[in-house]
Amino acid sequence: MKGLKNRDPENDEVDNTEKDPIFERLIKLRDRFKLGPHHRMERFTITLSATLAFLLLFSGLSLAQDRSNTAKQASSQARYTESFAFSLSGQKMYVDGVFGDQNHTDVMVLLRLQDPKGMSVDASNYQFFITGLEKSIDSGPKTSFAMFGSTGYAVLRFQSDEPMSKQILDVTIRANEQLSSQEGSGTSGNKSNTDGSFAKYDQGRFYVNPGADNITILDWLTPGEKNPSKLYTALVAESKDAQIREQLKGQVSEMGNLLNRAKEYTNRLVAAGYEAPKTPWFVQGDYIDENGGLVVAKNLTGAHLIDYSTKTIRDGYIKQVMGSLSEFDVYMKKKTESTNIATDDRNASRKERVEQVETLKNEDGSTLDLRLVSTGSSPSAQVAAKDSTESLQQTWSSYLSIKQKVQRDLMRSLLVLDADVLTQELGFSEQQNDKSVTYY
Repeated sequence: MKGLKNRDPENDEVDNTEKDPIFERLIKLRDRFKLGPHHRMERFTITLSATLAFLLLFSGLSLAQDRSNTAKQASSQARYTESFAFSLSGQKMYVDGVFGDQNHTDVMVLLRLQDPKGMSVDASNYQFFITGLEKSIDSGPKTSFAMFGSTGYAVLRFQSDEPMSKQILDVTIRANEQLSSQEGSGTSGNKSNTDGSFAKYDQGRFYVNPGADNITILDWLTPGEKNPSKLYTALVAESKDAQIREQLKGQVSEMGNLLNRAKEYTNRLVAAGYEAPKTPWFVQGDYIDENGGLVVAKNLTGAHLIDYSTKTIRDGYIKQVMGSLSEFDVYMKKKTESTNIATDDRNASRKERVEQVETLKNEDGSTLDLRLVSTGSSPSAQVAAKDSTESLQQTWSSYLSIKQKVQRDLMRSLLVLDADVLTQELGFSEQQNDKSVTYY
């Protein structure tokens, strides 16, 4: 290895020749931009200018992104207010959703009164004042307001030959007939009320975008549909129907689990050499079919026997059990009376309860008194038999409770929902005054 003294002078000269030009260029570049040790102010100025340029560029990009996000949000979001209170009465109203057709030419804002008894359910008692969130609007699409009777649901409807523009609307609803003595705050919505009208009139404020992309599409409803029952079905009843049917599905699934559990406890007793207790009439013969549907051997008294597996609210449920809606009250009264009798042990022909099992018969002819069996003082086989019997009785009791809910409560809910649909022919009201909606 060569030491420092053994380096070849000729090679050193070559190295210096290669490095000098690069070094000289850097020196010249430094001197040109005055970056040397004697030019501190110039260095500071250049550094500051570069930093400011970067900050301006970053701010510009952030502003552009923010405008892009705002435009995108205005394009997609339809509902900006979930609920609001009227300024004088304090009554609450919900904005349940924005619905429309595929072309966005017929858009409906679904509203719901929290307490229909505290507010008028006549559409003619309301006025609307509509403007843009950021700028005023001289005119808008054809706008109407309607209410679905005592249900408390209402709809603000926008109709046009062209798709609705993507614009956030500032909507004020004024109730001209106050039914509640409750005192409100004199304001409504999340925008400052500077015109004084909220302190003078019972008004509410909400924000919607009828032209937004994410409105709920009503693909089966004909644009411009005027039939109140069809409108109520599309806007309200279908979602309620789906909720009730989802509950039915869950309850029937649990009934299947209970039937399997009862079978398991019964098999345990039989395997241990005991005669299984008699299955109650309201359980005996019931099963869940291959489609997950409940097949009932014996219906409960007062049960509503309707087909919900192949029919929906669009098909109707009432016509399955009665001739017309006029028979509804009489039908419900009879079902209630029969249910009351069925749940009264003194008068019921078939008791809806689980009989207490106190003894078990053994296959050898002996009898096991379950009242005398206790953990720690009885053979484990007897304790296990008692546990299985008690679990079996509890399972039967749970099954009865769910069967009552399914055949009486949930089925009745479907009938009441259908009655709400059918009564819209009479309860529906629409604001007929052209001056009831003002754009400004």
